[in-house]
Amino acid sequence: MNKTLLLLVSFAILGFDVQNNQFLPSHNISPEDAYNGILNNLDPLHPGRGIDTFNEKELDRPMAYGLILSAESNKYKYTKDSKTLDRIRLCGEWLMKNSDHNNNGIHGYGLPDPWDAFGDKTVNPAHQEYTIDTAVAIKGLLDWYDVEPNRKKKREIYNSMFLTLEPFLTNAYDSPLGIPAYSLNPNDKEKDVFNPAVYLADQLMRFATLTNNHSLKTTLTIKSKKILEILFSYTQTDTNGNIYWNYGTYIESANDLVHACYMIEGIRAYIKNGEGADVTWNQIFDHLSLFYSDNKWYRYFEKDRQNDKHSPRLWSLGMLMYSLSREGRYGEVDRILWPQIQDYYLGNGHFRYRIGDDRKMVTHYGHLLLGLSHYLYNEKSFSHKK
Repeated sequence: MNKTLLLLVSFAILGFDVQNNQFLPSHNISPEDAYNGILNNLDPLHPGRGIDTFNEKELDRPMAYGLILSAESNKYKYTKDSKTLDRIRLCGEWLMKNSDHNNNGIHGYGLPDPWDAFGDKTVNPAHQEYTIDTAVAIKGLLDWYDVEPNRKKKREIYNSMFLTLEPFLTNAYDSPLGIPAYSLNPNDKEKDVFNPAVYLADQLMRFATLTNNHSLKTTLTIKSKKILEILFSYTQTDTNGNIYWNYGTYIESANDLVHACYMIEGIRAYIKNGEGADVTWNQIFDHLSLFYSDNKWYRYFEKDRQNDKHSPRLWSLGMLMYSLSREGRYGEVDRILWPQIQDYYLGNGHFRYRIGDDRKMVTHYGHLLLGLSHYLYNEKSFSHKK
């Protein structure tokens, strides 16, 4: 073996990336260390503050607050750790205080950045209320409500959630199909997008179980069922005979991995309560198997798009970890998913946004925390401690 080749082999063994002239980080990290490492890297006073794809300013991002709130609420359910409760309250208080960040009288959550959601030259202003961001934040508040020991605080959470859900209980912000529109901006009203509406429907159903107001309970139940009944008139069938949905009616593209998981989590309670047009839960959940090929998960389920160019973003893998863990499929996480997520590890508790892009994005961290929380803290893991 010549000296040059020997040197290259030695560098490879040591984990040195010759092309980029740097040592690659070790990929050996446990889920426990990953969870704690991410928490330690969050802003201690503003855990949901960080950069995003829109710009690289350190800004407060409501979706991140909601995801961290859900992750830590699940952890607290099993550990009753006081520091975890402190972080829960920190994230939850931020969401309640900033539910009308643009002071337009409409409560909801969005992006701290201007954004042209559909590329149609209509730019939504910063802090525009988006349905998916609102739904994720409400889920966080609901998860907090479930574990908050202080009754007065629970009342505050309830009132804040009501104000935020109230705009969705009329038809004022519905798309043409009659489901909540992508955002509460008229610019976005004419396009039907499924995943935000479905994720919100689940939160409407959950909130209905909390209220003693019969009229409100009825309104919440009717609205959530209407969203899901409309959804089930637009099912698609994949090559394995399972059920999936396109991103919306205006486009024929199917949901990518993260949005497919949003759909699954929005539908879970509805299907498991025995509804859903004779579709079984397995027919919905097993669609995710098409995103997996050659020992790797991909961003898209179409085989011609399963290549290195379409490696998943971190939030896709985090949301998938959540979905698999909710189903108790921890072995699949151990054998398949966690080794792939470790390829995103940069060291010191940080994870890259995607392969080839080392940006550290707080909303993506939030998705991973949610997945890790349900993988680490669950009935199976803690049953022996009861």
